[in-house]
Amino acid sequence: MKRHHTLASFALSLLVAAAGVGLVAPAQAASPNKPLKFVFIVKSMQFPFFLNMIEGAEATAKILPNVTLKSVGPETPYSVEEQIQLVEQAITDGVDAILIAPADSKAIVPAIEKANKAGILVATPNTKAYGGKVLTWTGVDNYKVGLDLGTALAESIKGKGNVLLIEGTPGNSTSEERVHGYKEAFKKYPDIKLLDSQPANFNREKGMVLMENWLQKFKKIDAVGSINKDMTMGAVEAAKQVGRDKEMVHITFDVDNDGLDALEKGDILLTGDQNERSQIALAMTACYLALNGYKVPSEQYLPLTLVYKKDVPKYRHK
Repeated sequence: MKRHHTLASFALSLLVAAAGVGLVAPAQAASPNKPLKFVFIVKSMQFPFFLNMIEGAEATAKILPNVTLKSVGPETPYSVEEQIQLVEQAITDGVDAILIAPADSKAIVPAIEKANKAGILVATPNTKAYGGKVLTWTGVDNYKVGLDLGTALAESIKGKGNVLLIEGTPGNSTSEERVHGYKEAFKKYPDIKLLDSQPANFNREKGMVLMENWLQKFKKIDAVGSINKDMTMGAVEAAKQVGRDKEMVHITFDVDNDGLDALEKGDILLTGDQNERSQIALAMTACYLALNGYKVPSEQYLPLTLVYKKDVPKYRHK
């Protein structure tokens, strides 16, 4: 597919740049022909965002020499307990690198420390861990995500109105940082009233239930911000069921066909693209480089792009 070719070229260019231009400093090199086993542990095997990341991981594995990849995730979405078990299994399997997007940034730390003791590299694409030795984190500046989305929300209602905020999972770095950004943005608009801010655990059904409760509690809602698309779609559905969807603006994050459809229909005003395939490509490439004797950045930031209805055609080919 075209996107695989693009991703492969991107990752290959990183390898060439790192080795040829000195973006990373050589350390102790491994055998160039040594087979390398990577495991990628996502938060959910059911949500499109993480399936996109897995697709990017598989494409990257095809162009990293001698790398084999296994992608796994918890049966219960966002179960950090199951993620810990998957880390322990990876240690037992003797993998060379564990790439994990932690469901809980703090609770995952003991598992990362076990991998550290076993001499296995750990990288955290998308979501940070709050401890352990991590080779690199790759992703967007999630505080800026919240700040930019919150500012866009405030501007969309001309800096005045009743606003709600749907949070992700407590203890998850992406949720905490985006929520902080949203709230900092709202502080700049004295006529914005944040009615409530509650978690829905990145889950569509929980987003719907939360919105149903809010609709009963609040008579006037001007805008609803969210830190991911799945929760937003649940909130939109709840508002439609009682005929209140037209009274409010919805702003969210992440791009897939479901979100693009919602943009086209006007159900949401804007979303954001965080280039999740590139996040895992960078993390895997960093692990490969480190295992071949190079030092890599401890943090690697990707740009955020705001996506409106007019931008839908350029994302449909992804």
